[in-house]
Amino acid sequence: MEDILFKKEFHIEIEPKNVLQLIQCYEDNPIYEEVLEEYERLKPFVLNRIRPKAVICFTEVKEDYAMVLPKESPVLYSIATVGEEIGELTSQYFAEDEYLKAMLVDAIADTCLFGMEEELKTWIKEECRKRKFGVSHRYEAPVNIPMEAQQIAYMETNAAKNLGISITSAYMFDPVKTNCQVYALTKNEHMFRLDHDCRECDNVNCNVRNVLPVIVTAVTDKGEQEIECKEKETLLEAMIHSGIYLSAVCGGNGTCGKCRVKLLDGELNITLADEAYFSNEELKSGWRLTCQAYPKDACKVLVIQKDESDFEVLSGFKENTEKNVYKYEEDYSIAIDIGTTTIAISLIGNRGIHLIDTYTAVNLQRAYGADVISRMQASINGKRSELRLSICKDLLTGIKQLLNRNHLDKNKISEIAIAGNTTMGHLLLGYDCSNLGIYPFTPVDIGLIRRSFCEVFGDSYGMNCNVTLLPGISTYIGADIVSGFYFCGFHETDRINLLIDLGTNGEMGIGNREKILATSTAAGPAFEGGNITWGTGSIQGAVCNVDLTANQVRIRTIGDKEPIGICGTGVIEAAAELRKAKIIDETGLMAEDYFEEGFLLAKTPAGESIMFTQKDIRELQLAKSAIRAGVETLILRYGVNYDQIDKVYLAGGFGFKMDHEKAIAIGLLPEEFRGKIEAVGNSSLGGAAKYLTEENSKDALLHIVKISSEINLANDIAFNDLYMKHMFFGEDE
Repeated sequence: MEDILFKKEFHIEIEPKNVLQLIQCYEDNPIYEEVLEEYERLKPFVLNRIRPKAVICFTEVKEDYAMVLPKESPVLYSIATVGEEIGELTSQYFAEDEYLKAMLVDAIADTCLFGMEEELKTWIKEECRKRKFGVSHRYEAPVNIPMEAQQIAYMETNAAKNLGISITSAYMFDPVKTNCQVYALTKNEHMFRLDHDCRECDNVNCNVRNVLPVIVTAVTDKGEQEIECKEKETLLEAMIHSGIYLSAVCGGNGTCGKCRVKLLDGELNITLADEAYFSNEELKSGWRLTCQAYPKDACKVLVIQKDESDFEVLSGFKENTEKNVYKYEEDYSIAIDIGTTTIAISLIGNRGIHLIDTYTAVNLQRAYGADVISRMQASINGKRSELRLSICKDLLTGIKQLLNRNHLDKNKISEIAIAGNTTMGHLLLGYDCSNLGIYPFTPVDIGLIRRSFCEVFGDSYGMNCNVTLLPGISTYIGADIVSGFYFCGFHETDRINLLIDLGTNGEMGIGNREKILATSTAAGPAFEGGNITWGTGSIQGAVCNVDLTANQVRIRTIGDKEPIGICGTGVIEAAAELRKAKIIDETGLMAEDYFEEGFLLAKTPAGESIMFTQKDIRELQLAKSAIRAGVETLILRYGVNYDQIDKVYLAGGFGFKMDHEKAIAIGLLPEEFRGKIEAVGNSSLGGAAKYLTEENSKDALLHIVKISSEINLANDIAFNDLYMKHMFFGEDE
């Protein structure tokens, strides 16, 4: 049985709203109307270059295609394309630096391809009925069948002749605006499962998704708990949202092997990551990695919870070495930095005014979500008390350890000072977070707050000291940044300085004793190893340094351990070295030899290839462009030039370990910052310590808040222009 049919008549209707959504431009965007006008101008021009056509083939599974379907079972291959002219037009606009036009053309092409779907399904159903077939399943590569299936479909449909398309050695179609499906045929003429399976799809932002959650029973040391796992949500994510803490230092990329559970009942498919970390015997007995598990039906798992003792937490800050240091103290104070991911607690000697000891740990509130938005939502959804208890427990554990290992009585502590972002402060005090995540983003209280120890932590430990929460500026410029300004001396200098705290959210500020302008930009998780193919957090074995000389790559890992992934600094260095070697061009495009598979950085102990890919470069471009555009927008709105900036302070773990020259090389930081950059470590913790040890510190902090104002980059036209401009890595020499 082999029957090939061709179709080139399609009636496609395009809604502008759908096109603009594909480029994430919504009606509340300040440039929405401008983009809509550009779309209307482009639409007829683009549609004139759309050449929709499709081919289907009724056949049987051959010997070399027993991947999903049994040999000789009836199958239908379908390939649809909008033609090559649209891709050429997109490339032309990108080459001419017409980014908006290029993105709109690309989105129109996608919308047309999606629009062909309904007519294709009707056509397929009609042809199946003529042959007395139904459709039992729809497969799509690489979601539920290997990419090789596209090569088979290409050959079986004679797509080269019928559609005028080609296919690469990596089984990618050219033109790229081409779709392929494989339909399993059945004798049941009434069954037509032609629709896309939302649970198996990677497009989690689709507006028509409607999949009910799966109920998973998790067995922990506290007993059994039923959790809901939503569609396209990993088991790890579902557990985090339900308050079950699991170690997942790689950010859920399947590269650390720590988020393991044992399947007790039901089914969880075995993934490639599972095969890499478990023996055949372990797999048969049910061991799985939750970050790669997508439950399709109800199941029961045993949860193995472990610590994250190998997570690097930055606690250091530059101390004032001019102070007198005493070996013995009469009383002490404690400085605390509450980060979204980690916490750091320092014991300060009040007499000698010096740092005695520091405790660091992971913030176990991560069990309720890895970022501030998910924590806000968890609090709003009834977890406010649990979140407060979680951070209080973490902080009390650290305080007790510091006192115990330094043989101190708790009554020796005279004061505790806490800095952290606004959400962390709200969660600690049990404030309502409802207005933090919605416009106009109004916090409950971000002033300098002074409470008794019992008011903050309860009376279980009973310390007789006050707790001070340092003040913030806004919801997104919190006490951690104000503390950083104070630590860096913004309040006492006439010179203009810049503070940049790099992370998932890049907070930054510019100013001096008279005026400070601050902002926050969403850089995404690339600087922390997130959304990177082999990305990981700052853990032992993470590639943190890359050198490429004469085509020989040398890497260094955290702790000099065997490589297991790439952390944020490794991402920066890999990009800088590949750019220097001209393996990636100024647009971020990888050379042809590396475009499909990426560049090999190292091998894991298991022999897996740690690759730096084209996707990783794009993720980095988004992150570095957001930071660079934010910095330049701040400078522009402050009304100064680069020459007038005295120092650039880099705060946080990423900034502390980052190679400044390589950051400049990829355009994360401007050339004009060379020689002005100073890594200050954990400036939030340093500012809290400074508050405890210096006179008039309260007045200084309140002065900083008073002279500070925030700019909203989302509404700043200059930021949008600069964001597009700094996607580039710079011109070739």
